[in-house]
Amino acid sequence: MSTRLARFSHALFLSGLTCLFAPEARAEEEVVEDPDMLKVGGALRLNAFFKTWPGEEDNRNRGGDVAFDTFRLNVDARLSKVLLSAEYRLYSGYSMLHHGWVGYEFTKATQLQFGVHRVPFGVLPYASHNWFFSLPYYMGMEDDYDLGLKLVHTQGPWDLQVAFYKNDEGSFTGRSTDSARYSYDVVQVSSSNPGEAYLGVESANHESNKLNARAAYTFQHGDLGRTEVGVSAQTGQIYNSVTRRNGLNWAGAVHLDGYYGPFNLRMEVLSYGYDLKNPEGHDDSIVTMGAYDAPYKMATRGTVYAAGLSYDVPVSWGPITKLTFYDDFSLFDKANAAFETSMQNVLGMLVTAGPVYTYVDVASGKNQPWLGPAYGHALAEGDPNASWETRFNINVGYYF
Repeated sequence: MSTRLARFSHALFLSGLTCLFAPEARAEEEVVEDPDMLKVGGALRLNAFFKTWPGEEDNRNRGGDVAFDTFRLNVDARLSKVLLSAEYRLYSGYSMLHHGWVGYEFTKATQLQFGVHRVPFGVLPYASHNWFFSLPYYMGMEDDYDLGLKLVHTQGPWDLQVAFYKNDEGSFTGRSTDSARYSYDVVQVSSSNPGEAYLGVESANHESNKLNARAAYTFQHGDLGRTEVGVSAQTGQIYNSVTRRNGLNWAGAVHLDGYYGPFNLRMEVLSYGYDLKNPEGHDDSIVTMGAYDAPYKMATRGTVYAAGLSYDVPVSWGPITKLTFYDDFSLFDKANAAFETSMQNVLGMLVTAGPVYTYVDVASGKNQPWLGPAYGHALAEGDPNASWETRFNINVGYYF
């Protein structure tokens, strides 16, 4: 056996005895930089929550609920210049691949990834600080994952990424037609599926042949900190399996991600559009999006504004080493004048205690599908009489 393979086999044996701790509660797909290594880790997360909106009277009468959130397993490995990263998640009633890719590192600055990986678009890795993300996530433009090839080049102040995605990441185990997935994509919907009948629509659309490009430059400010500014663009086909025709999707974004002492400022503006090739008589002003085993409708055109600010406070309270306070706001201005604006704001705190990360969030939304009674149409026509609704949420995660 070669020396390299022997070292890799030894690392594989040790991985059963070694834990991989996430550097932050939403840290994903970190590639181990040490040569010839394999590490296995995961997470277990629980939620406690209290909801204010109509239809959630039982939740309020019980004084809220506590429920299982997710269990996940992670693998990260390196054999010389070959890289591997994968994660699978299990939720209550459904499960899915979060990401899974193999890569090759040409140099320390340049690598190629093939498989299901994060789409290079907007602020990376996230455009927000809280557990709920921001509105771009629910529209498929924050922490999105698809299947394809990605070339990453980071050198000096530049971060350049270009990717081609043949398909979305796919749907895994669940009850929906096409929505058992982690990140939001254009999905197929069937009114004959009892869990999707509430939408009252049929959809045979899905994503194909998407091209993404992102360029970011970091300005250093000495002791004051640093500022990353960047632009992103994507375009791709939306194939309809009934008409057998290809529609078009496009999106563009500009962003800023600044670190100034204990502060982090994230700002993003994005605009997008879908030109669908639906059967005659179909409503082309909406597109069906899906994730977490439950689809909903979304406007086919619009602009999103997102901004968030966080502040780190180091502490020494037993196992607690840091508190991060944040507020993230996002607004979805739909191009269709008859559609209502969607808004979301999350005020909260992240408590870091070794491998345990706890998000304490006050999440409020207006015409936001997960924060109100209008799940199926909140991001489409919405409700002109919608009011701000709030979910108080505590998410506790143990990362091993």
